[in-house]
Amino acid sequence: MAIAVAAFLLAFLLSYAVTPIIRFVATRIGFVDKPDGGRKIQAKPVSLGGGLSLVIVTPIAIGIIWWMMGDAAPYMLSGYPVNHSRSFGMVVATALAAAILTVVGLIDDSVGMPGSRKLLFQFVAALLVAGVGLHVTDVSFGGIHLPLGHLGTLAAVIWLLASINSFNLIDGVDGLAGSVGVVFCLAVGTLSLVQGQNIFDAVLVFALAGSILGFLRFNFAPATIYMGDTGSMIVGLILGAITLRISTKQAATVAFSVPLAIWAIPIFDSTAAVLRRKLTGRSIYATDRGHFHHVLLTRGMNSSQAVAFITCMCAITSIAAVISVVLEQPWIGMVTVACVIGFLIFSRVFGHIEFLLLNSRILGMGQVTDSIDATSRQSTIARKGHAEWDSFWETIVGKVDEFKIVKLSLHLTMTEIGEDFFATWTRSGHSRRDVTWSIDLPFVYNDITIGRLKASGLQTTDSTRSNALPFMHEVEAIERELLARMAQHGSSRGKAPPAEPLSSDESSESDPDSGDSHPDVDESGPDTEIAQSPAASS
Repeated sequence: MAIAVAAFLLAFLLSYAVTPIIRFVATRIGFVDKPDGGRKIQAKPVSLGGGLSLVIVTPIAIGIIWWMMGDAAPYMLSGYPVNHSRSFGMVVATALAAAILTVVGLIDDSVGMPGSRKLLFQFVAALLVAGVGLHVTDVSFGGIHLPLGHLGTLAAVIWLLASINSFNLIDGVDGLAGSVGVVFCLAVGTLSLVQGQNIFDAVLVFALAGSILGFLRFNFAPATIYMGDTGSMIVGLILGAITLRISTKQAATVAFSVPLAIWAIPIFDSTAAVLRRKLTGRSIYATDRGHFHHVLLTRGMNSSQAVAFITCMCAITSIAAVISVVLEQPWIGMVTVACVIGFLIFSRVFGHIEFLLLNSRILGMGQVTDSIDATSRQSTIARKGHAEWDSFWETIVGKVDEFKIVKLSLHLTMTEIGEDFFATWTRSGHSRRDVTWSIDLPFVYNDITIGRLKASGLQTTDSTRSNALPFMHEVEAIERELLARMAQHGSSRGKAPPAEPLSSDESSESDPDSGDSHPDVDESGPDTEIAQSPAASS
């Protein structure tokens, strides 16, 4: 305990001193995040590379502690399996993986990197750690034992990728990733100390916690330096790896209830993002403003309140995970997670829209359905906000007979002004052998995709364009009305998010579910896609 606390205090002091230096150098060399009037809305350029403070300070603090322990230093590795050579090999593999992610993070923060390429490097880094330091052949969850054999390494890699990217996704408000990182570090470090054998793990995460806390002094709103992908990916990797190691109950068997309890909120946020984008017809690589922190901001919280609320939720699940280990009752952590997530969903704080979308797609629940006539049905499957979008939708539905439409869907996800609307319309009675045309029209406002209109209609002539283009021309007028409403609601409610700036890290989500560090435009781009196919396959 004394060694871990010493590492924490030493790392805090070093980070507090080093971070301003990194900020000064980054500013001098132009390594800054500049406001662009779109996603990056801070008032002035903010230094990047704050993650370097963590990368530099944490190993220095551990090295000083190692040196101070003298001949007793190898005792720090006594909790690792097999032998000291294996222990040092694991430390080296983790260091190499961290170095890879540091380089990738710096490149992405400076010039940008495609999400698929970042995922490849993340996979290599995760494989290094899992292949050397995480020998997993079996997992258990809720009393269920699942032997994986050689697939255990793949399971460990998937977990590490999830921990890296779920942590990165929450890095969207000044001070949020750092605050959550400190909570996670303290929880994981406490578990290491409780077990009494993973001394190095405890020293590492306590040193990381101190480094983050020293950095936070300059990252709270209004931030003067950002953590960037460099820091968020490193924190996710280290915490993800150590959380797995401390969850090993016996040789090569990992109890996943503890990792899932600690990471519940970030995983919930990233899972909701994937569902939201996939179920509304967008690429999972497309960025949006529907994350947990965005929702809280559109509900009227300022950035400090949003950070405090999310950190509190993470603290509750993390404390429950620690208690479940101390009392040897895994159900405590899982029940707490279920209660927290259930509260967020059913109180409509976060996740309610995604829950309705999933129910509508899988179970046909959570939707309001109206029969227009004997041959058509329309469904409003989810909505949030106060604007009257029903009349807008009715205008579109009013065109279905004129253009022989058989299927129509509208998805508006305007989280900047706190508005979401999802609706579908289908017509029965036509033969599945009928030839249909299909279009997918994105609505873009300020370089951000705010919605999509998808339509399919009967092919009544030999020319697809003669059938689809008239409808597209009609949609142009509808689009102008939508953008006018968007501008009107934005001006009446104030440009969201609120005046306190988001971290620019949100513009470069570095997970498989994020895209490049470019504005929020779906991968399909602004071009309209027209497809011709038999109705059975359209």
